[in-house]
Amino acid sequence: MTKQSRKMECMEVWGGNQPVDRELTTTGLDIWVYSKPYAAASSGGDVYYVSSCSSGRITRLLLADVSGHGEAVSDRAEVLRQLMRRHINHINHASLVDAINNDFEAESKRGAFATAVIGTYFLPSKTLSLINAGHPSPLIYHESSGKWSSQDLSSASGDSRNFPLGIQADQNYSSTKSKLKTGDLVLCFTDGLLEMERPDGSMLGKAGLLEILAKLDPSNPSRLITQLVQLLDPHDRLIGSNDDLSIVLFRRNHQRVSMVDNVLAPVRAAKHLLQRFHSSE
Repeated sequence: MTKQSRKMECMEVWGGNQPVDRELTTTGLDIWVYSKPYAAASSGGDVYYVSSCSSGRITRLLLADVSGHGEAVSDRAEVLRQLMRRHINHINHASLVDAINNDFEAESKRGAFATAVIGTYFLPSKTLSLINAGHPSPLIYHESSGKWSSQDLSSASGDSRNFPLGIQADQNYSSTKSKLKTGDLVLCFTDGLLEMERPDGSMLGKAGLLEILAKLDPSNPSRLITQLVQLLDPHDRLIGSNDDLSIVLFRRNHQRVSMVDNVLAPVRAAKHLLQRFHSSE
């Protein structure tokens, strides 16, 4: 895969469950997405998704892992991607995930569920909200300390409420907020990364991943995923061979919402609502 780079426009949505190695920029975040489905298939059970709101103030990201892997579950992965698109305009971060979960419950009757990490970055306050739906916890690099650590997604009460999508529950998802500082990095990944085998036959796990990340240069994030993959599998024999594998890395940038985007935001939002109304008729 050849890495591609592009700037996302306001009201643009992008994502899928196909092989990809891409760099994206929104008004607020620089994002790198890598995905390789099981057995080099054309699509798989990992879903990645990025969207920008009508003014560019809000960037939303999703990385999900549908139960199973490869082309056998690619149709369910596509269902999840469409649900993200349908509910993306929920203003409240937690209600967005609740709405996706309610609709995805229909898939659970077919034996499917999905783990996911969903992020909302609000540019004016530089705040990142995260919900973990049974997914491996993201890792964050703090430039102030020069170290990687696990991002704690537990709620203030200590109840993580992080059940997978498609699981019926009597409680709603809890969201955590933190400020992204200049130079900080957030790394999200599916469990295909943690389950990779080391030379001694043991699984990589989170401790092994942190050990490898400590050897990489965080000052050049555009190369970090490539370097990570090369260190884990220099001969490209294991990546994607045992499970779908997806990695998303992002950091805050210093772009600002333009005056034009501020003026056009209500028009774009109204146009989107009209399109949804006509498509539902």
